[in-house]
Amino acid sequence: MISHVVSWSLREDLDRAASIARIRELLTGLVGTIDAIRTLEVVENVAYPDKNHDVAVVATFDDLAGLDAYQVHPDHQAAAAEIRELVTARAAIDWRS
Repeated sequence: MISHVVSWSLREDLDRAASIARIRELLTGLVGTIDAIRTLEVVENVAYPDKNHDVAVVATFDDLAGLDAYQVHPDHQAAAAEIRELVTARAAIDWRS
C-alpha cells in the first residue's frame, strides 16, 4: 500500500472556506474516475495556522504504479492545475505501509 499526502497553503486574497471546498470537490471527484485510488480524503488544518499548511489530501494506492497512474491521469492533471491557482505553497510525501 502506498500512502500519498499533499498539503497546501492557500492564497490569502481568496476566501479560505471556498478554496478548501473547491479543492475537496476537485479531488474527491476523482474517486471512481481514476481506478487506482483506494481511499482519498481532503482534510482542513485546525491547529497552528501560523505554522501549518491549510489543507491536505490523504490518499492510498495499491502500489507505486497506481500512484503513477493517478499522477498522470488527465483528470488529476486538470484538478492539479486549478489547485495551483488557489495556493502559494505545496509539500508532499509518499510512503509504503
